[in-house]
Amino acid sequence: MSMERLAGRYDLDTEVARGRGRTLWRGRDIVLDRPVGVLLLDAGHPHNDAVRRAAQLASAVEHPGLLRVIDTAEDDGRVFVVTRWLAGSPLSEQLALAPLDADEARYVIAAVADALAAAAAEGVHHLVLDPRDVLLTDHGVVVVGIGVRAALEGVPVEDDAEQVDAWRIGALLYAALTAKWPGYSCAGLPGAPVVGGRVARPRQVRAGVPSDLDEVAWRALHPDVPEPLDSPAAIAAALQTVAQPESTGPPPEPTSGAVWRWLGLLLVLTLFSLGAVLVAWQFWENSARPEEPSGTPVASSAAATASPTTTSGSGAESGPIPIRRATAFDPAGDNTENDAETALAIDGDLATEWTTVSYASRNLGGLKPGVGLELSLGKEQSVSGVELRLVGRGSDMQVWAARPTTDPKGPPPATPDPADPLAGYRKLASVRGASDLVSLRFAPPVTTDRVLIWFTALPPSSDGYRGGVVEASVLS
Repeated sequence: MSMERLAGRYDLDTEVARGRGRTLWRGRDIVLDRPVGVLLLDAGHPHNDAVRRAAQLASAVEHPGLLRVIDTAEDDGRVFVVTRWLAGSPLSEQLALAPLDADEARYVIAAVADALAAAAAEGVHHLVLDPRDVLLTDHGVVVVGIGVRAALEGVPVEDDAEQVDAWRIGALLYAALTAKWPGYSCAGLPGAPVVGGRVARPRQVRAGVPSDLDEVAWRALHPDVPEPLDSPAAIAAALQTVAQPESTGPPPEPTSGAVWRWLGLLLVLTLFSLGAVLVAWQFWENSARPEEPSGTPVASSAAATASPTTTSGSGAESGPIPIRRATAFDPAGDNTENDAETALAIDGDLATEWTTVSYASRNLGGLKPGVGLELSLGKEQSVSGVELRLVGRGSDMQVWAARPTTDPKGPPPATPDPADPLAGYRKLASVRGASDLVSLRFAPPVTTDRVLIWFTALPPSSDGYRGGVVEASVLS
């Protein structure tokens, strides 16, 4: 059987996965005679140039804790990225069963922080790290997706890149200790509970969490506390100084424990029996892989960067509030944004959706500050959260609530001002690079008759950039 060869060097052997505008292959480097993973983007993919630039930067980072990019080039108008082909078990698989013990959590997160600190020193950042990006392999802990996956999802590198990575490492430590994700549900993990308007500390969620690790997680997640940990290097240093176990030896590697060996072997054998095992599958397919539907939609932060003050998972029982109607909200534009489709976002059918129109760039073509979908509840009610299934992955979005009539600042005007479209609304939460599934909780609940889903940046689509809502729920 004939196979395609890229750049005269990489044979594409087996197609492992297919996403929007890209395929992932198990291949072979015929020059060095070794297996490789090959991400192949379609010609004309909106992020071709960004992915290639990111891959070039990432390839220069030498660290054993990072899945290295071997090569990137263009073949017949198609950009491709080559990585090692490496078997492993994602941390998310373990956390789906149980949190790590303190020594395992310390070892794993210290390895992640050290790897991301090395990358940051070379100007390369992850930005979308979650438990699926941390692989437990025979070679130790390996982080996948550095630099390139954010580019693939259209998440830009901004001035706060190190703080974003620090927050996500802190969230990863929180998840390792509690099997919950702070801020919202992520990678199959439920959102952490909220106490006093902030996500609960790890020690409040799980008994026995050491106070030193609890403090590291807290300082990484909250930039407003004294001595915040606002870079991967700062977290790596802090984890080196926290209390160590009584044994004078190094903490046990996760792969050496019976649970880790069993999980890794089981996953590897299962996947090998299907003919495809590689770490790179996690790397590239996180950005397009939908979460399994469940009772509580989740936000995969493979693409999500939430504000550290966003809260989720109050632990209280809540139920959906009937939504009377959904209306496109575009006061800063021409007041038309696929208005005829808005009811599809609240019809209970996952096969239908409301979308924005298509724009030339992620920031809505630079034409306006945002566009949204307003959900009318018919009357003022107590709202504690929203659950959203979005169109695409990588939106920057916010949730706002119309101020009630009793608010001293007054409710929104009958006709929104194009110069100040959010006047009369209160901002409740924001998520940067959102997943296609988002669950947010507000503490304390707010009183409102309208909830606004406001998009400020959109994910790529086949004809440019567009976002939208497949299904929306407002919770009491």
